[in-house]
Amino acid sequence: MINAGLGLLDRLATFFAFVAGAAVFVLALLIAFDVVARKLFGFSLQGTDEVGGYVLAMVGSLGMIHVLNRREFTRIDLILRIAPMAVQRVLHVLAYISLACMVVFFANHAIKTLDETILFQSRANTPLQTPMWIPQGLWATGMVFFAVMAVIHALRASILLFVAPERIVNEYGTTGLEEEIEDYAGISKASRASDTRDT
Repeated sequence: MINAGLGLLDRLATFFAFVAGAAVFVLALLIAFDVVARKLFGFSLQGTDEVGGYVLAMVGSLGMIHVLNRREFTRIDLILRIAPMAVQRVLHVLAYISLACMVVFFANHAIKTLDETILFQSRANTPLQTPMWIPQGLWATGMVFFAVMAVIHALRASILLFVAPERIVNEYGTTGLEEEIEDYAGISKASRASDTRDT
């Protein structure tokens, strides 16, 4: 049941990652146009830097969900790699539990900030006068989704620690260089094994 839910949420996280990437691309085009307009025509778009801040906040919250699912968060594993396997498994689970606790804390404060913004109908003190519930709503949505995913992963890792501890390193451990190269190259161990059987 948890695996099925994770699969659905993973597809949703991938969609959000594409949305975040598209937002960055549009922002880059907007900045490029602003630079050219200033240089050649002597005018500037108002609020480019403001929109950039909103986009970065949204990308930060939405992008981290995708990073979580791909196990690409930076972890210092110098001592981890020389520790006994049982210790490694516990440390991997503790890493996800601590991440979940931190993200739930951030998501809670994001919701409180959004509530205050809606209550006072706050607007940006800029020429755009942007209603702050729009960027903060996107940011808070990403943080809440991130918190949900982090909690699910932490619960699943904790269950695996007792039910199937041998799966912890493969599913929640740090990614090695070879695994990252295979991932980016689109090569999987399953496809290599299939090719071996065919030959």
